[in-house]
Amino acid sequence: VSTQSTGDPYIERRELRELDRRVVPGFKTSVMVEFKDLSFHVHAPGNLNDDEIDEVTDYLYNRVIAQKNSEIRRLRELHSSLLSVATSTHYDAACEVDPERDAALKQKILEYFTETAAEDRESDWEWSKPALPPAHILSVVQRDIRAFIHKYSDLPLRGRVVARILQGIPSPNYPASSWGRVRQYWRKHLDVDFDWMVRCASEEIANHRLGGRF
Repeated sequence: VSTQSTGDPYIERRELRELDRRVVPGFKTSVMVEFKDLSFHVHAPGNLNDDEIDEVTDYLYNRVIAQKNSEIRRLRELHSSLLSVATSTHYDAACEVDPERDAALKQKILEYFTETAAEDRESDWEWSKPALPPAHILSVVQRDIRAFIHKYSDLPLRGRVVARILQGIPSPNYPASSWGRVRQYWRKHLDVDFDWMVRCASEEIANHRLGGRF
């Protein structure tokens, strides 16, 4: 209860104990409170200094980036594996089974799910970001981001949310069934670097909240 309400556990325990003794004007409550299960309350101080906060933030950021790069790498490896055994037409694949391609694909799938081979190549793999479009295209994207933030300023927007919508990536809070109808923005900028759009949208959201002029 204390964790969910973010309140003082000692005060809440006292309040709960008094429920069965508290007299409401006109009658006495019939609530019975019983404590029987052992529980532990851990207090983690939040008085971190600036260096400790920076250290924690850097660790979380690096962990997220490493996980993202790992997933991108594995996705590209899977794509390359499928291309290596693909045929030029569906007719060629339907005629007869190619034992060599079949065995090669099975081996690639096994490596994909075992992670061992992928982890061995982790240190040698580098994620190369796609080149940004010309400046005039980026200015159009930035203008669309500003218009989107201004139009939907009543929503709890974040930079990643805006970037996902502009690239047509659904989420539980912003499903394709609803936002796919907003054709003005949904999947409008598929050819622009996602990370750049996240940074741009985050800056524009910050300016909007500070009362900055677009």
